[in-house]
Amino acid sequence: MNTTASETDTDRQAPSTEGPGRRLRALRESMDLELSRVAVLLHLSEEKLVALEADDYGKLPGPVFVQGYLRNYARLLEVPVEPVLKAYRAASPESAVMPELRITQVSHEVRSGHALVRLVTWGIVVGLILLSVVWWRGYLRWPMQAPQTLESETAAPTEPSEREGEENDTDQKFPVVEVNEDGAVTLALPQDVSLEPPAPASESIPEAADTAAGGSEPDAGRAVAGDGSAEQINPPASATVTAQPTVPAVTTSGQVVLEFIGTSWTKIEDAGGSFRLEGSNSAGTRRVLQGVPPYRMVLGNASAVRITVNGREFDLTPYSRGNVARFSLDPESLSR
Repeated sequence: MNTTASETDTDRQAPSTEGPGRRLRALRESMDLELSRVAVLLHLSEEKLVALEADDYGKLPGPVFVQGYLRNYARLLEVPVEPVLKAYRAASPESAVMPELRITQVSHEVRSGHALVRLVTWGIVVGLILLSVVWWRGYLRWPMQAPQTLESETAAPTEPSEREGEENDTDQKFPVVEVNEDGAVTLALPQDVSLEPPAPASESIPEAADTAAGGSEPDAGRAVAGDGSAEQINPPASATVTAQPTVPAVTTSGQVVLEFIGTSWTKIEDAGGSFRLEGSNSAGTRRVLQGVPPYRMVLGNASAVRITVNGREFDLTPYSRGNVARFSLDPESLSR
């Protein structure tokens, strides 16, 4: 009888002597929570959680940390915190002298939806957009606002080359053959071209020229013009005109022409380094590229530039980025 009563008293006292860790473990198991899951939620290793549930505080850090673990564990299981901490202090008297740590929440939490945070964020975004716009406008305007001295320095080398090309074209005077409606052929020769005495038949004008004359040999030398004035010449039927040395014809193969319908800054270099065109070009300007292709081109305000290669317009759209075109142009490859 006495033995049964003592066992009953022992069973009643067991829950009171049970540590807080074992109580929390029993609650966890009743809620079907895995040990690993709770360890992740509490940011603890499984070894520390096992020691905490076994009330083996020797494997854990100091009492301050143990009380923090128990507090977080109790909140996770949604049980009162104070009874758990009191049970720990009763089981571990040395923890009673440790000050209780309390976690106080900040009264004003700053979140992403806070007005001040949103205001600062929008200010940064607007500032970045404004800086991008200012940089881009300056990038486009800088080449067009280059000093006038740069324009004169870059335009000066190109203008003589163009004038030299024009002078070469004017210096090379070629005879002009015109066929009138009545079949008469007019041969206009420059002033410095003279007719020599008849030469042997081997040096006569090729038969192809007679065919082009339409069978009018007696009228082939009817008029010779020099600087706008024609001089009548009637050579005998047997007379021949000595052929002058063949002058290479001016070829237009691969001719690249730039026409500007608005102000545009350009930088163009040929492959040989002998031709360079750099500077601002106003509306109505027309440039014919010289030198050795391919050409390396940078065109500001590309929409105001029209390029033709052998009379065919060249599309700048695939090479334009922000109205600035950068590309290499080989007219020979386009003409194939």
